[in-house]
Amino acid sequence: MKAIRFERPGQVSLAELPDPQPPAGWARIRIKAAAICMTDLELLRGTHEVEYPVTPGHEYCGTVDRVGSTSDEAWLGRRVVADNEITCLKCSFCRRGEWRCCPEYKQIGFGAPGGYSEYVVAPVHNLHPLADSTSFEQGAILEPLGVGLAIVTIAKARLGSTAIILGVGPIGLNCLAALKASGARRILCLDKRAKRLALAKSWGALETTDDPARLKELSKRLHPEGTDVVIDATGNLEMIPLGISVTRFGGTFVLAAFYKNAAFPFKPDSMQGSNIIMSGAGNNAGFIEPAALAVGDGVISTEGMITHRFRLEDFARAFSDEQADAPDYIKGMFVF
Repeated sequence: MKAIRFERPGQVSLAELPDPQPPAGWARIRIKAAAICMTDLELLRGTHEVEYPVTPGHEYCGTVDRVGSTSDEAWLGRRVVADNEITCLKCSFCRRGEWRCCPEYKQIGFGAPGGYSEYVVAPVHNLHPLADSTSFEQGAILEPLGVGLAIVTIAKARLGSTAIILGVGPIGLNCLAALKASGARRILCLDKRAKRLALAKSWGALETTDDPARLKELSKRLHPEGTDVVIDATGNLEMIPLGISVTRFGGTFVLAAFYKNAAFPFKPDSMQGSNIIMSGAGNNAGFIEPAALAVGDGVISTEGMITHRFRLEDFARAFSDEQADAPDYIKGMFVF
């Protein structure tokens, strides 16, 4: 099969590898679409810890074409998306649903071969069927939608909540979709890129801006008692004081990005006196299924964030800094 390989930081190739064979209890998925995550660009740059060589791709979907056990043959031919977590399912962490704490944890696209390839193998219990109305491209971005659903759940957003999203790249946009579905209102968005802000507006953001000072003005006028839920999806430490400053007394400020282990001179009094709850939301599993169900029932659609499509052979362009930094780029997708 053809597969993109990150041989080491800065070195990527399109390789010919043996077709994977699913062991008992596993299924092989013929990939139809695989979305590009910024984390994968960090793998290529060597700024995200992983063991090389690796075939990345943790946002994908396709059709089951082989299973390792005859008891699982009902999955053959089905259109599916899959959870990426490979765990023991037996330890105390797994029993609590905290899969990423499992001592045997591996993630497809990082510790196990991922979806930038013609085939992926995954445990059968990780599979979720796609509704007939769900396209393969939408199916491939159910994983980041699941991240958005997880973040909004952690934020305790509910009907009538006010919200601010700092950064409306793919994760921020998925948070916006999840917030709208939860019944949040008067959602304000901040980002540097006009294309992202325009899409956020079309998805139901009340106001958008590229100016932090303007955001504070909007929040004072539209959220006069402070904002119930503030989500930082920028990964920029400079946004944290801004986020805290607009969060209401007793509100929730969620760190939804990765900050590359950077240190931050934190002022506890900025939160302590206002009873602000700060939550991390970097590792959450188990939300692909509700994402698939919501999309299948027409509650949410996020396909509009896909702006660029590539073949595997286009890998050099797909992973270039020039492409990722283009003003009109939001989400890239390998299509098969």
